[in-house]
Amino acid sequence: MISIPTPQEAMVLAMQQRLKQSECLTFKQRNHLQQRSVEALLQHALMTVPYYQSHPEIKSMQGNLQWDKFPILTRTQLQKNEKELISTQPPAEHGSHIDFRSSGSTGRPVHTKSTEYSQIYWQALTLRDHLWAGRNMNGKLSAIKFLPDNKARYPGLNNNRWGTSTAALGFHAPSSLLNSSESLDVQYRWLCEQQPKYLVTYPSVLQELAKIQLRKKQLNSLHNVSCIGENLPPSLRELVQQAFGCRVHDIYSSQEVGYMALQCPKNNHYHVQLENCLLEILDENNQPCVPGQMGRVVVTTLHNYLMPLIRYEIGDYAIPGSTCDCGISLPVLERIIGRTRNLVTYPDGSKSWPAYNPMALMNLFPMASFQIEQLSTEELQFNVQTSTKPSEEDCNQARKIICDAIGHNFTIHINQVPQLARSSGGKFEEFISRI
Repeated sequence: MISIPTPQEAMVLAMQQRLKQSECLTFKQRNHLQQRSVEALLQHALMTVPYYQSHPEIKSMQGNLQWDKFPILTRTQLQKNEKELISTQPPAEHGSHIDFRSSGSTGRPVHTKSTEYSQIYWQALTLRDHLWAGRNMNGKLSAIKFLPDNKARYPGLNNNRWGTSTAALGFHAPSSLLNSSESLDVQYRWLCEQQPKYLVTYPSVLQELAKIQLRKKQLNSLHNVSCIGENLPPSLRELVQQAFGCRVHDIYSSQEVGYMALQCPKNNHYHVQLENCLLEILDENNQPCVPGQMGRVVVTTLHNYLMPLIRYEIGDYAIPGSTCDCGISLPVLERIIGRTRNLVTYPDGSKSWPAYNPMALMNLFPMASFQIEQLSTEELQFNVQTSTKPSEEDCNQARKIICDAIGHNFTIHINQVPQLARSSGGKFEEFISRI
């Protein structure tokens, strides 16, 4: 009636038990365990990774390592030192090596390597995400995301399970996959044909599907939507609730690091996945940010002994939070902002997340999609994808909505476009700074 788990499935199950324990540890307990992980990683990196062995700042410490003085690894440095960051003696017991390439949303993809050992954590945290989101793993799951080489074009691909993680628990529910390169009308029609219980896609795709749903009301099966790959605007949660009557559950991850934070089971903020990484939020002076203060995300991979990324500045901004009332003691991220190019710069040089009131703009242009580009500290360009030319009155109203929300009287150019720009990996950015 039931089968015995495979060795891989058994490891995922065992890891899930350990994750249940670790998410309730005290601050002192988890700090002790994480310090041991960091010390072991540092010892391995300094003995076997050329980049860290030869780094002048590390050598100047003469063995007396200070974590807050340990050099930060930037994305550019990672790209320039790919070979030097690979260990000359990766542990044989960590299994085969796996190549990863980021989507290249910043212009140039990042190439990293990892091992089967690290993938066990990926699978275990995938299962944790399903459990935290309260998904019934007997239901159908559909995903719309970008795939290269025209894979999974309409009518898409079908499978008899969600993946290794859910199979470890004995679930074999159907899943389906469609390439996000299909038009939005095709994506919506495909979902109506599939009628899934759960959907995984990008926030920008979800926003457009929600607008179609408000008009057509043909997709009524969704219980939960999981967002990946892009920043999730707070306004989208409200729109999805209005269109589909369900909750959005967000994921913060990357190809280089894996899972960094998962959305809280009870609230809209996130819990850092300390079992997988050490995540710091630092200010301009490389000091830890206090709750509510925006800073740069600097992350250390704890289990990638093939290509250790220590204090890697991934390029995102986030806001740390305080304690959570859900019973999980893992650190809180109040908000994930996105990359430097997703921040608005004011004339005085200060930066902030661009709260430009997208819900009001959607009411003004109900059939349109839009994107804002910052051209200078005084100029913005509002790109509107619509078949109907916006009236001068609507343009003036849009300018007022944006300026009132952002908090500065920018000069705003309205630009009607046939298609909004996406990265080579299919990702969309609602705000892009060009300065």
